[in-house]
Amino acid sequence: MENIVLALENNLYNIVITLSLILFISIVWNIVLSSQLAVLNRRYKKFMRGTSGKNIEGVILEHLDSLKSNDEKFDAVKTRLSEVQEQLDKCIQKHSIVRYNAFNDTGSDLSYSIALMDNFDNGITLTGIYGRNEFIGYSKPIENGNSGYPLSVEEQMAIDRCQKKRANNKK
Repeated sequence: MENIVLALENNLYNIVITLSLILFISIVWNIVLSSQLAVLNRRYKKFMRGTSGKNIEGVILEHLDSLKSNDEKFDAVKTRLSEVQEQLDKCIQKHSIVRYNAFNDTGSDLSYSIALMDNFDNGITLTGIYGRNEFIGYSKPIENGNSGYPLSVEEQMAIDRCQKKRANNKK
């Protein structure tokens, strides 16, 4: 027993240094683990937000149900968007106006031809001819970029401009 006490007395300095080092490492390790635990605790609270927090299986099932519900809503929105896109393609998407002087005895470009077309090149032309004593307006239907009625140069020019707008928008 005396030998053990003597050995301890001779190495007391080394023992204290070693125990101090072990204590310091333990304190640092405790700080690291505490910070990691705090991060995990925040994640857990975020995960359990909006639930009773008692059953993790229930929470996961609630999240899966929520995802399924969101998928159904997304599919409904996607379907509705397709319907709206189809309707939108049939609305006036392109327009063009050509102004011109129909008669030499009138001043300025008071006559016009307007083309209004959807994405399928269907629509109408509106033409107004201005003379000194009268104004004449008329329209012609357009189907697939053509009309069943004879088109004036200005009406055809307005249609061509609309079709070029479509080609430029697709680039």
